[in-house]
Amino acid sequence: MGSHSAPRRARPARTGEEARFRLKRTLSPQRSGTQVVITVLFVALGFTLTAAIADSESESILANARQSDLVSLLDDLAQREARLEAENTRLEDARETLLGGDEYSALNEAKRRADALGVLAGSETIIGTGIEVSISGNLTASTLIDAIQELRDAGATAIQISDRGLAVRLVANSWFADSTSGITVTGTALQVPIKISVIGDPSVLVPAIEIPGGLVDTVGSGGGEVVITESENVDISAIVPLPKS
Repeated sequence: MGSHSAPRRARPARTGEEARFRLKRTLSPQRSGTQVVITVLFVALGFTLTAAIADSESESILANARQSDLVSLLDDLAQREARLEAENTRLEDARETLLGGDEYSALNEAKRRADALGVLAGSETIIGTGIEVSISGNLTASTLIDAIQELRDAGATAIQISDRGLAVRLVANSWFADSTSGITVTGTALQVPIKISVIGDPSVLVPAIEIPGGLVDTVGSGGGEVVITESENVDISAIVPLPKS
């Protein structure tokens, strides 16, 4: 028969401090390697479930969208990608020209960039291909801001807003507010009906205005009307005076 040894008894604590230390160690949870692994697995499982729920919600939103809205969204994304690729190609070509040491080409590129900056700053008039958007009826500053942002996203190079007697050039620091008779644009009160003149590619600008929930839908739901006209001679004559030095 095998022999069994009696369990070894712990030596009595010699001091009060040693007794408190033993009591604290006994009450403290002992973390084993298995417990650590289980904890990590639970954390990973929680993260996976959270990500799956978020994915499910996103898919649900897309699944409930109308087919026409999804088609418009895809077209808009494709057009923006094409514009960015074209701009990237143009900038790379300009860089190669400047690095090539061709003085004449470098001067032309510098002039082109100066003209482009003048258009962006609103200090230069411009005539070119684009659209003219006539708006009558109820129009709010919020609706107008959304429309201007869509036009800028669609590649508009210059925008002007006018009524029967006044015209305002839109630049980076332009602002909008509601007024009793129409819209105030950067301090100038314009009376509805108004016209938005835009330089850019009409095939891209028009869908930006007609996007579901955009300017046409919003103004139309309030009893107003939006008329879009494409033109090769959109005239933007309003300018922003340069600050005096």
